[in-house]
Amino acid sequence: MVWGLSEAVWGLGQLYNYFPTKHALFKTTGSFFNSGPYGGFIALIFPLALHYWLFYRYKNKLIGYLFLFAGAVCLMVFPATLSRTAWVAAIVGCAVVLLSDKRIIVKLRLFWKRRRRQCILGATILSLFLFVAAYGIYHLKKDSADGRLFMWKITTLAIQDSPMKGTGLGGFPAAYAKAQIEYFKSGRANETEKLVAGSPEYAFNEYLQIFLEQGLFGFILFLLLSFLIIKSGIQNKQIGATGSFVTLSVFAFASYPFQLWQFPVVWVLLGSICTAGSGSKKARTYHYRSKKIVLSVLLLGVLCFVSVICASRQKVFFQAKKEWKKLQPLYTVKAYDSVTDDYAALYPVLNYEPKFVFEYGIVLNATGQREKADSVFIRGLERSSDPMFYNVKGRNYHEMGEYDKAEKCYINSTLLLPERIYPYYLLTKLYADSANYQPEKMYRAAVAVLEKEPKIHSTAIREMRTEVKKILQEKGVAHE
Repeated sequence: MVWGLSEAVWGLGQLYNYFPTKHALFKTTGSFFNSGPYGGFIALIFPLALHYWLFYRYKNKLIGYLFLFAGAVCLMVFPATLSRTAWVAAIVGCAVVLLSDKRIIVKLRLFWKRRRRQCILGATILSLFLFVAAYGIYHLKKDSADGRLFMWKITTLAIQDSPMKGTGLGGFPAAYAKAQIEYFKSGRANETEKLVAGSPEYAFNEYLQIFLEQGLFGFILFLLLSFLIIKSGIQNKQIGATGSFVTLSVFAFASYPFQLWQFPVVWVLLGSICTAGSGSKKARTYHYRSKKIVLSVLLLGVLCFVSVICASRQKVFFQAKKEWKKLQPLYTVKAYDSVTDDYAALYPVLNYEPKFVFEYGIVLNATGQREKADSVFIRGLERSSDPMFYNVKGRNYHEMGEYDKAEKCYINSTLLLPERIYPYYLLTKLYADSANYQPEKMYRAAVAVLEKEPKIHSTAIREMRTEVKKILQEKGVAHE
């Protein structure tokens, strides 16, 4: 509750320009990078605040008002997050809390018996309201919703390649990119899907991503564990924690909470509270209590030991990232020769970071180490679904004189994101190369550069189109 309240206050400070935001495009982010996960984290607080307000409002009004105040503060910043998924998750979590309150259930039953017609009418009106609200929420950010639905569709197709074994942790980007390329190659995609297609780091549905990476067994195990935690929470009367756990579970349907460290920590915390129970007569005996203390100390010792090992390993990663940040200004000004050895030293530690891998590949290509650059770009394709890895890999092949491999990379890039113009520009240059001159293919690629409507008009688009026109003039090809 304190953690959530501090995040809410942080977000309010950002909303009124007292605190700096973490993202240029989003005003309220709290300690998160953008407002989506931030909204999901704030949503976790509502079931807790509601439960403890209901619990204390007759026993201790002052404490009840404190929880009501915490919920009100969260509600003040919640709309600014514009997270539709967080709203739905918070409503479902609060509904769990309300439906677990016996006093509310009794009142609802009495109301149903006495005013059945009004209940049916109210339920009908509520259903219509929810339908209209769902329609409005969908059209609030329609492109975003369509993009998310398309991501789930492609992730489902990717699961079919290895449904039992899965890809392993971190295997989502490569599997997703492969499935999207195959889907667009099949010709089944419509224009809307081509427009909303992207190269995501996450599936924006944790259940699909777990299925893709951990296979059917891992997926069923996670669902079973979540079900048992919710069931234990209800049985142990840990209603607030159960409501928040349900909120997190619902939020995971259309976001990526488990990819951020805060949410797995909260998942474990809420799961522990739900399964802890509220105590029993047996638990109060000295002998049983002593056993619990010994077991707790042992578990705490193991946890501390593992934490120290993990912290020591994390120190290596943090230090490597610190060194990388120092090198980036030199990379930006293209002083590649002076950073090659440093990037090579950091690569074994940071080869999981797509941006670092991309930069290292560019450095190797620029310094003439093209075969080594190729292996680095292959690693990049394993860690990212960004088509730029296909583009730079193809350009590397082009410079090596391996034109067929370069063509394949560029075509994969056009299939991965069909509305991007840059790979068609690279194809035009590849086909215009005197050692690989293919006039018909060159003309088709050039037409795509000149006639495709970009999502965002930019100086880079204008420069590419100007250069393609010059290439066509030099080759004596007229653009109709």
